[in-house]
Amino acid sequence: MIKPNALKMGDMVGVIAPSDAVDRKGVKTSSRIIESWGLKVKWGKHVFASVGDFMAGTAEERMEDLKAMIYDPQIKAIWAASGGYAATEVLGVFDKETIKYLQANPKWFIGYSDICLILNALTSFGMVSLTGPGVWGLSDWDKYSQELTRKILFGEQVFGIDNKAKWKAGVNGSAEGQVLYNDLQTLIYSFGTRFDPVMYGRGEIILVLEELDLDKSTLQRQIDIVFSHKRASRIKGLVVGRLVNIGEISYPEWGRKLSPQDVVMGRVKKLGIPVAFCEDLGHAEWEYPPFMTIKKHFANRRFISLPNGIKSKLTVEDKNCQLEFLENICG
Repeated sequence: MIKPNALKMGDMVGVIAPSDAVDRKGVKTSSRIIESWGLKVKWGKHVFASVGDFMAGTAEERMEDLKAMIYDPQIKAIWAASGGYAATEVLGVFDKETIKYLQANPKWFIGYSDICLILNALTSFGMVSLTGPGVWGLSDWDKYSQELTRKILFGEQVFGIDNKAKWKAGVNGSAEGQVLYNDLQTLIYSFGTRFDPVMYGRGEIILVLEELDLDKSTLQRQIDIVFSHKRASRIKGLVVGRLVNIGEISYPEWGRKLSPQDVVMGRVKKLGIPVAFCEDLGHAEWEYPPFMTIKKHFANRRFISLPNGIKSKLTVEDKNCQLEFLENICG
């Protein structure tokens, strides 16, 4: 895998909004954390634009910002301000010329939620990226989450996810592979495209999934789809993060009997791979508008960032789960 170089003090980070519109005050507040690390921030031309009900500018404006940051030699990392529902519209930026340029001039891409569409594209090109907090929400996660993200980007020694995280064993065992950390639906949206990280990525995979806003019956089907992929045999281990707002409308009686974790286990326990659950990964309940004004009162404010494409070892035991990086993260 092609690795970006470690960031250093004085480097410039480009902040763009490739998907949903963002709150200027919230993004500016969080950007001060990035600047406190000794980094400079350059704002995309349209980062605070808004069009329609939710999008951060037109597709053309968002693509313009992404492409400008890719080709700007001063920019060493591109950080998404937020995720959302519109990142599919910017994938056209990745033509053959741009892919070739990025492979020769790698830089960090950071984000999560539907920004995983961009990260999946990079994985399919053989490039390392970082599934981590968006700029907008960076200040809302705890200090550990912020410092872990900084350490990864600056190439400092990081273990992975140690056994002090909020783990629960599913299927015991161990496996090695490259991390692929995704929102479940976003991963499936990548399937069958030229940005499919399972089809076009390299090596074996430790798959890390999280999700929100699904019926349990849909969650069940989507897990089945993942492990029905033509190259699903690449997946050697599974880590499941937070499953937020997973209810059941179509079959409410059945839905009350099973937790989302039960649904996942029902689909994967016979696959012969280690499976673990970790409540420090992915979207959190307090990201929902009804809770945002009281989010400081939520206990779990941790977001563990993970670099996609880094070889790691997953160990799952009843009282000892961990994900250990087996190679240097930066180039």
